[in-house]
Parts: sequence; C-alpha cells; structure tokens
Amino acid sequence: MAVRIKKSLVLKGIILFVLFSVGVMVGILIWTTKSETWQQLLHFKWTFIPIVITFGILRWYLDGMAFVTMAKHGSKSPLRVNRAAEIRLEGNLISHLLPVLVGVFSHVYLLYKEKMKISEAFAITSLRATLPVFFFLLNIPILLFMKEDPDSSKFFGEFIQLISIPIVIIVILFIITLFYPSHIKKGASKFVRWCGKIKILNIEKIITVEERLFHEIDQYSDILWTYLKKKKHMLFRASGWIFLAFLADYFIAISIIWGFGYHPPLLRALLIQFLMRPIIFFAPTPGGTGIWDFTYLGFFSMFLPQYLIGVGVLLWRLMLTYIPVVVGSIILTRDIRADKKMRKIILEQGKISQEMDAIEKEFE
Repeated sequence: MAVRIKKSLVLKGIILFVLFSVGVMVGILIWTTKSETWQQLLHFKWTFIPIVITFGILRWYLDGMAFVTMAKHGSKSPLRVNRAAEIRLEGNLISHLLPVLVGVFSHVYLLYKEKMKISEAFAITSLRATLPVFFFLLNIPILLFMKEDPDSSKFFGEFIQLISIPIVIIVILFIITLFYPSHIKKGASKFVRWCGKIKILNIEKIITVEERLFHEIDQYSDILWTYLKKKKHMLFRASGWIFLAFLADYFIAISIIWGFGYHPPLLRALLIQFLMRPIIFFAPTPGGTGIWDFTYLGFFSMFLPQYLIGVGVLLWRLMLTYIPVVVGSIILTRDIRADKKMRKIILEQGKISQEMDAIEKEFE
C-alpha cells in the first residue's frame, strides 16, 4: 500500500494554516486586548497551567485508547497506548494541513504500518470518525434543556441548531449505508454516469470507477455490520474513551477560566461546549482556523470579560491545536526518517542477496 503526499502540498498546507491562524489570532487579540488585560494577567493563577497541560496530554491518551480498544483481538492488541496516541497526533497534524479526506486516510496508512489489515485499519478509522457523530444527537435534549436559560445568547442557540443539520444528514447516510447499500450504489452510479456525460470521464474509466465504488461500499457495509453484530461491547468501550477525550477537551477551557479567577457553573460550561463540538468537528478550514477561534470566542465571552476572551482563546488554541501540531510534526519526522532507514536496509539486503546469488551461480 503506497501513499505519496507531495511535499509541495504539505508546504502549501503549512503556509495556509500558519497565515490563517496567525492572522485570525492577531485580529482577535487586537480587538480584545486592553489595559485591563495586562493587569489581569498579572493575577492569573499559574498553578492552573499544569492542570491545563495534564488535561491536554490526557486527551490524546484517551483518544488513543479508542484505537487500542478497537484493535483488540481477544485479550491482546497490536497497538500500545503510547503508539496509538502518536498515531492520533500524526493524523491530527495531517488533517490540519491537508484536506479532511487525506487526514482521515492518513490514519488508515498509519494503522496499516502497524501490521494491521487494510480493511481493519479502514474500519477502525471510519468508526473513530463516525462514533462522535452519534454523541452529537444528544444536542437535541441539551438544546431543550437549555432553551429557557436566560444567560444563553439567542443567536448562539440558533447558530448551533443550524450546525446540527449536517449531523442529522450524516446519521441518515450512515443508516442508509447499513441497511440500504444499494441506494448508495445507485446514487454513486448516477454521479459517475453524470461525470461521463459532461466529458470528465470516458466510458472505460466510468466502468472502472463504478466497480471500485461498489466494492468499497460493500466492504464498508460488511465491516460495519461485523462490528455491530460481533463487537458491540468493544464499540461501547471505544465510545467511552472518545467521550472521555471530549471531556478532557472541555476541562481545558474550563481550567483556563478558573485560572483567571472566574467560576462558571460546571454543568452549563460542559453542556455549552458539547453543543459547540459539531461546529469545530466539521470545520472545513485548515485546522478549523477562524471557525474554532470565533466559536470559542463566543464561549469565553459567556464567562469572562471582553478584555480576557482573546487571551483565553489563545491559551485554548495552544493546548488544543498549536502544541499538538508541533508534537505531531516531530513524531511524523521521526517516523519518516525511520521508514527511510528501513527502506535503505531492505534495499541493501536485496543487493547483498543478489550478489550472493551471482557468486553461487559462478561456482556452479
């Protein structure tokens, strides 16, 4: 299985991510920073920084445990927790720099390198991406519960309800894939045929693409049914780890607020972040730039004065995005170097074996 990502594409992703992130963050800080900001920073309780860092580290280990759980065969797992956390960090880096689908596929490749079957790696990656969507269905009772909350912004509530629409669509598509895969095939076939009519694909490519699509749809449906029928307990445990990883994310933001000396109602702060999660989960921009920042700008504005919300977003971004991206790049660089060394050793062994064969033939 060969995966080649052009260096130019990665470089463009890095440039876009850095420019957008720095631009948006500088704009937020200019808008929110006042003289009171510097005074309040002097009174920040720095004892909360280790707490924030602990939640940040715990978040990736909990997320990695979901991979470990899904990869188990009997009582053993081909993945260790440390390696699973590293894979999540590497995949997170790539998904921040490149299109979403490439980021998702990177997890498949990384799991495949851990000597898993491609179908298994694909199933684990798909489920990791799909399970959180079902958590978002809890937005419905949460919205009903918070509907009468006088402190919640009407605009913010309506915005979140609008974001919930894609969640419902994804769940419907997931159900159709499970129970009516033939409908997906018909839709895919119509799309491919339409591409042929407008001269994007010729007839030979249409047939090839259709066959591949049908195979992938059948395989994906079979894998999902296998997990749902034979590994229900595993799915429940993996969902639990992902949910705990989400909670660690939420407590990072809450700990930042505590550090400034403010104490929001814990349940309300958690529920609001749960409502916000779909916004950052489906953000199409590189690293969620802009969307993540302004979403949490709205969150911090509910509990902090305006002159602190920009700093709050910056600290949150450092722990949830910037530091994990740096760590992921270090791990990815290490793995790339290890792969190059391994390929070099394999090539050298191949040359040695060829030379030995040639020597043996001469003696014969």
